[in-house]
Amino acid sequence: MAISVPAFGQTAADTWLILASGEQGSINVHTTREDLVRVYGAANVVDQDADVGDGEIEPVTFLFPQDPERRIEILWKDPGRRADPREVGIRGKKSRWHGVHGVSLGTTLIQLQQINSRPFRLELLNDGTDMRNELISWHGGSLENEFQGEGRVILWLVGSSTKDTRQTGPQDFAGESDEPAMRARDLHISEMSWVFPWKEHP
Repeated sequence: MAISVPAFGQTAADTWLILASGEQGSINVHTTREDLVRVYGAANVVDQDADVGDGEIEPVTFLFPQDPERRIEILWKDPGRRADPREVGIRGKKSRWHGVHGVSLGTTLIQLQQINSRPFRLELLNDGTDMRNELISWHGGSLENEFQGEGRVILWLVGSSTKDTRQTGPQDFAGESDEPAMRARDLHISEMSWVFPWKEHP
């Protein structure tokens, strides 16, 4: 299926790029479900009530739900109208959707450090419930403004090894991206979410 450049919002040269600011792109802060149907086709836009964590059910809209590389889920600020995305997310091994500098599913810890132009700190907190939390401090690198400025990008990194290396207690691990112990985990992005800022329609 050929994807045309969207007529709504501001045009973007890269159809699969999502910006945390929500200022432009095929999915932006003012996108509606009608926009998605117009651009991607009604058969590729599916609504569903889904568990968004800790047992909370919300209306979610999926694009390309049967295609792992194009699948993306959208939570709305206005779920009644299905308008104005609040958060969009991808998960899995590979995706066409990506953030700035090509950051996407499968991007490794080492690649993130190279893009950030300096080491960063990663902390994984998991108390055994859905309320897991992964904290990244970019230490003033190039990804700090992009991912923690107006709007946020949340990354979830996992190791490639099947060996269970988790520690006991709520904090599974923490460290700098250039530390040998962190590098040994062979971490890569398995989930990625964009949390848009609140924007009023002009």
